[in-house]
Amino acid sequence: MKENTDKLKKLVVFILQRFNNEKLTETKLQKLLYYCDFNHFQQEKKSITGFIYRKNNFGPTVMDLPKILKEMESEKLITILAEKNYYGSPQKRFSVVTKEIIPEDYFQDSERLIINQVNEAYKELTPREISRLSHADFPYAATENMGDEIDYTLVNFREEQADDIELDDEDTVNFFNSSNFSTLMDKADKVLRKKTQYANC
Repeated sequence: MKENTDKLKKLVVFILQRFNNEKLTETKLQKLLYYCDFNHFQQEKKSITGFIYRKNNFGPTVMDLPKILKEMESEKLITILAEKNYYGSPQKRFSVVTKEIIPEDYFQDSERLIINQVNEAYKELTPREISRLSHADFPYAATENMGDEIDYTLVNFREEQADDIELDDEDTVNFFNSSNFSTLMDKADKVLRKKTQYANC
């Protein structure tokens, strides 16, 4: 899968044009990009941007996103607003400078559908809420170590996960300590080992 920086930039602008509000920080933007890419992969077997996401303490992360956002600011696509959150910690929000990017010109129908679905579903969540939600998503949960690449094919186990888990915190903890989670992890491990074997053939 090849990373498409131009597509990622246009996806950021699309999100900011249509769904930007006071809750859209860099942390939340990372999660929206993740759900757009992984939900599209689940449905169409390919991501929108081709970018790698890694397991981070705050959820799935495109490690180069801060650098890309700075590029976008220098290209006069966006403005980065440095602020402080409720707790006094620094945070970034964004405003769109360009009006020239029209989503219909750059995204396929299936991509626009997923982008709109994701953003409509999560637009009212705070950065903390969507971050916690991403921790319960199977691809993130099944990735072993912080900093590891999150395998797109793990979305294939989401449906099984949804049958066993709710978003309540206590249920989430119980699920990750259950035999059901161990079984799903075993299945995921088998899939990943098969992929590795084929890649080495």
